[in-house]
Amino acid sequence: MFTLRTVFVVIIAGIIGTIFNSIAINIMAGADVIPLITSLGRNLIAIIVALLLIPAFARGGNVAAWAFALIALTVIPSLLAKFVFGAAAPWQFVLTVNFIYAFVATLIYAVSYREH
Repeated sequence: MFTLRTVFVVIIAGIIGTIFNSIAINIMAGADVIPLITSLGRNLIAIIVALLLIPAFARGGNVAAWAFALIALTVIPSLLAKFVFGAAAPWQFVLTVNFIYAFVATLIYAVSYREH
């Protein structure tokens, strides 16, 4: 389940998901995209949360894995943003940009998982 390959794919998926999330924040709120993309903390959280993709796809069917991944990878970072990091943005905004992260990270992992 947790192999060097799957962990590497999760790292890539988390970082690329964060890039798309950052671009969405830039488009929706005008925030400078470079500090968002290069934030070590944002990338580490994205990678740690994306680790949930490994057991999700190993245990669940494709639909179940996607559903779990999209929910978990949207909700967990949103809760952290609001309650740990004090994001002042409305819930709808936070959930939307984190759904973009979740979708991109899951898509990257799912494509890689299918090839595996």
